Amino acid sequence: MNRNLKLVLISSLLVPLLSCESKNETVSQGREAVKEVVTQPFNTLNTAKESLRQSEDRQKAVLEEADKELK
Repeated sequence: MNRNLKLVLISSLLVPLLSCESKNETVSQGREAVKEVVTQPFNTLNTAKESLRQSEDRQKAVLEEADKELK
């Protein structure tokens, strides 16, 4: 009887601990999802800025080449 009582007590202590780990994992996953949603517009903006910069660089190169040909 004493052995069975110890097993029940240990089991009753382990179940809440496992439940807390699961909740912490869920919270971490939620935070990552929110972080991704929040940073997505900034990433899109940075990509657009880089694309615009590259386009401007190409246009400058074309204009410089045209100026050289005209001289």
